[in-house]
Amino acid sequence: MLHNMKDKVYHCEYTNPVPRRDRDVLLAYKDGAVLSSETALPRLSEVSEDVPLQFLFAISDVNFYLPLTALSETDVLHYREIRTLRAKLPQWQAFAMVTGLHLDTWYRDHRYCGRCATPLTHKNDERALVCPECGHIIYPDIAIAVIVGIRDGERMILSRYAHGNYRNYALIAGFVEIGEALEDAVRREIMEEVGLRVKNIRYFDNQPWGFSRSLLVGFFCDLDGSPDITLDRNELSEALWMEREFMPKSDATLSLTAKMMEAFRLGEDI
Repeated sequence: MLHNMKDKVYHCEYTNPVPRRDRDVLLAYKDGAVLSSETALPRLSEVSEDVPLQFLFAISDVNFYLPLTALSETDVLHYREIRTLRAKLPQWQAFAMVTGLHLDTWYRDHRYCGRCATPLTHKNDERALVCPECGHIIYPDIAIAVIVGIRDGERMILSRYAHGNYRNYALIAGFVEIGEALEDAVRREIMEEVGLRVKNIRYFDNQPWGFSRSLLVGFFCDLDGSPDITLDRNELSEALWMEREFMPKSDATLSLTAKMMEAFRLGEDI
């Protein structure tokens, strides 16, 4: 998965170091796209020194920054679709790009205090925004979502979303509600989307997912009762039982969903 970067280390702590233009990287976003060349994210040296910057995080010895003003395209740098570009970048840059999108959205959505409407400022000692008028502090939001592989012996349910641009097979998934335990979210999402009862719910893995500002938590579980699917067509366009031998091969480095589907195909599910 994207956050498993082998020889690179993600540093999430907020240190706000002095930018190094020859080494550090810029993450500029526009309408869900990121500014880049065909195969790399830009160094700070590729943009004007007058661009104000917001420190985001570091990966090993490289710091990543968000520009605080809009940037135009150049002959080399263009705004490119993130989901397409992530397959062309080195894995550590792809992870930075998706994680930076999470923070970019948070900064854009929190410019004013929700209590008194005063413009927010950034705290100096941590990743948080503070209201200079009433002192209200806002931290980055992280939604928790479950992804579930529903098994019935040698077959597992695959589904397709009813909305959005993603049209490949996926697993049953949904956000955890306030006050809800993870296992209860698994049972509820499955009942809502495909009308099935399950048992033996067990944790598999997790993944930060900046596209939806969430942390994805993967589970496998077993069918408990009738295998007849009742499809929620508001959420899904299709759901079916797929035999293990016919499971499509998935690139387990891209996402938790792909890793779970590949684990089932190879008989490595738990």
